[in-house]
Amino acid sequence: MVVEESELAQWVKETLTPYVDRLVVSDPKRNRWIAKADFNNDRTSAIKLAELQRGGYIKKVHHLEGAEAQLRRRFLHYADLNDQVRRFKNKLKAIYRQEGITATGDGVYPQEQRGSWLDRLKGSLCLRHQAERLHFLLDTVGAMKQESLSGMKREAKKGKGYELLLTIPGVGPVVACGYMALIGTPHRFSRKNKLWRYAGFGNMLHISADRVYADRPSKTGNRLLKWVVGQQFMGAVQRTRKDNVFKRRYARLRREGHSAKVARRHVCRSLLSVVRAVWMKGEAYREAEIS
Repeated sequence: MVVEESELAQWVKETLTPYVDRLVVSDPKRNRWIAKADFNNDRTSAIKLAELQRGGYIKKVHHLEGAEAQLRRRFLHYADLNDQVRRFKNKLKAIYRQEGITATGDGVYPQEQRGSWLDRLKGSLCLRHQAERLHFLLDTVGAMKQESLSGMKREAKKGKGYELLLTIPGVGPVVACGYMALIGTPHRFSRKNKLWRYAGFGNMLHISADRVYADRPSKTGNRLLKWVVGQQFMGAVQRTRKDNVFKRRYARLRREGHSAKVARRHVCRSLLSVVRAVWMKGEAYREAEIS
């Protein structure tokens, strides 16, 4: 049975797998023959999906099962709460900007400094009221985020890879949970470049008649996993004072004339390769020079 990826796909997989020989969740981006058609209905779409399956053109979307699926749900909830916190913080600073008050850094958020900041809005009771409500929302969602993180960590510690991933530079509880929730198992990827592509660090190459029409980084991939890799990069390169191989490589690439964006991309690929190797071998990280 072949179905397309959607919000219901995980439920469909768990419900119908016992009743079919094999259930495949397909990538709708690769099924554009169906989505881009001028005329569509349930019957013609099903027929086209069957034709794609028979021709071998279906790209399977990996869905986790059991405890791994539960960890993925927990991480997605945590990521959503994290986005909400960031959104409310931006809205709060925007309120102060309406009064010509520049609010930089994180000083506007702590409870002990909140009163002095709210006093700056005494000229506008409406804006002060809005700021108070946003502070309340930040406190509420922030508490939910911490509660979600605690539950996610408890779930992740049941897996074999959690403690191993924590030995890698830049990997903390959130990053380790993210890798486990979004990858599931490193054995899914027979080569490291497949993991790069899945995480949004692959390349696209279009050639026709020996002419290259496109040779640049691809925009496809799992955006949330790319965010996780970015968090590890900041922890291993930008936020730490400790020396490590990834920090040295980034500095070397910059000295060689590469832009910050290109250097970051190369280092992120190296981070993914190390994550895959440590996880697959079942051995703690040991620093060695990387090319």
